[in-house]
Amino acid sequence: MVHTTTITVPDTRPIAAFDCDGTLSRKQLLGLLYPECYEIGMFPKWVYDEFERIDLEHRDRKISFDEFDRLTVGLFAQNIIGKRQEDLERAGKMVFEKHRDWLYIFTRTLLAKFRATHQCVAITGSVREVISHVAPYWGFDHSYATVLEVGEDGCYTGRDKYVPVLNKQAAIQAHLAEIGGTLSGSLAIGDTVADIKMLQAVERPIAFNPNTALAEVAEQMEWPIVDERKDCIKVLNRGRYKIFSSAQAEAAVEYVLSLYV
Repeated sequence: MVHTTTITVPDTRPIAAFDCDGTLSRKQLLGLLYPECYEIGMFPKWVYDEFERIDLEHRDRKISFDEFDRLTVGLFAQNIIGKRQEDLERAGKMVFEKHRDWLYIFTRTLLAKFRATHQCVAITGSVREVISHVAPYWGFDHSYATVLEVGEDGCYTGRDKYVPVLNKQAAIQAHLAEIGGTLSGSLAIGDTVADIKMLQAVERPIAFNPNTALAEVAEQMEWPIVDERKDCIKVLNRGRYKIFSSAQAEAAVEYVLSLYV
């Protein structure tokens, strides 16, 4: 587990849990890592070319998001073996420096609203070497990210030590047990099927730009669905929708929260 802060006494504040890839960050952080790993010579050109091929196939909707995710994660896992941790840390810092503000406006506004009253927690499949840079900057109190095993030689073994995305609800429960907090008044936001258990664990779940599997569950459970495209934020709930401009993001956030009153 990776925490961005250390608290010596139990934190009694409610939990506000956020997915990062595609929910806060506009692009998957792993996808942003590939060009940096190539630029510093960590990955050979054929790996970067293969990633670009997969990315274009997904862009053109020749493959599903789930297939894109499986292929890019698999390609990364195969080629990280034997690479130095210090190099990935360097690439992760480059991602932070170039893309730290490339965020969705609705989710950024939601996070800013809850920072004063809630424990803001990032739970993501992205690797620690990126999240350790971006999470504190974004305003998270704690972050739980994929931890890759590193051998005594400082190089990656190809095995995972911790993957919170496999069960985000379990990550929340572990956080409550270790750090403290409450689910009373809690909130979570996510965009894919991997976020469903996390959303089910809190009082105020929000589906953001959801894939089909999450959208179907959100509709069935009557959770608010927020779509952000260009300068438009659309909130759908119980067969009705309301439209806000990006400049009205605070109003959009307040409207979504009012649906739980």
